[in-house]
Amino acid sequence: MITRLADEDLSSVIDGAGPIAGLFMVVLAIAVFVIWKSMNKQFKRIDPNLPMGRDDRMQAADRTLTAEAVERGATDEAPGEQGKDDDPAAG
Repeated sequence: MITRLADEDLSSVIDGAGPIAGLFMVVLAIAVFVIWKSMNKQFKRIDPNLPMGRDDRMQAADRTLTAEAVERGATDEAPGEQGKDDDPAAG
């Protein structure tokens, strides 16, 4: 008897939440749209000619070092050459 009343109460709450949940979703979608438009507007205001910051300089240095390492790796080892770890007889 008590569980039946609880089930009826729960179903009436869930049935009554439909319009409220729908309204919440619409308001949430509108808020996300407004924030997205505002963010795009702010990104357009950023000056691309700003000087590099400390993090930007570190990333640029990392990219340079990585490119140099890749170039060294490509020139140090000829194609088809096997290293010590690649020896098929060692396995």
